[in-house]
Amino acid sequence: MTYLHTDPALNARDEPTARERELIDAVDSLLAAADPAGIVRDKAQWYLGPALEGEDRLELALPLGWDREVALRALLTSGAFTVGWGGELGESPLVEVFGAVAPSLVEMSGAVGAELSRELRVSPRRRFFGGAAELHLRGDGGWSDLLRGGTPSRAPDLKRASRQATLRTG
Repeated sequence: MTYLHTDPALNARDEPTARERELIDAVDSLLAAADPAGIVRDKAQWYLGPALEGEDRLELALPLGWDREVALRALLTSGAFTVGWGGELGESPLVEVFGAVAPSLVEMSGAVGAELSRELRVSPRRRFFGGAAELHLRGDGGWSDLLRGGTPSRAPDLKRASRQATLRTG
């Protein structure tokens, strides 16, 4: 099953570069192995963003199936690579968890794989304000509240975050 799809209506270019194609294929393989339960499903997409000042831009958006507002995002430009959570198309992730200048394909896919391996807790969407009311990521030091800049999660906030998932089982 293919997990990453392109949306031609949103793409500024027709074809990815060779390096972009390698990353798309690597993340697609990661998802095929890491998401047997289909939490991401076929909602993950890649976009070839506008060339800003002559720079190529690939964005990978891996939204969780139960809340499209909560997504793992990867951005690759000719100079840098970033992995993070949340944010809008064409912008940096809301919370950046990995960044590197000219990393190898192994480093890039490793960063995405590490994020897929984390436990995540999310509350139902806020209807009035939009987006997830709570988004917590489990790390070495406990839970981090990603919607509050990666600060430590408070117990009442974790209690509201009733949906829990681990995308990567192996």
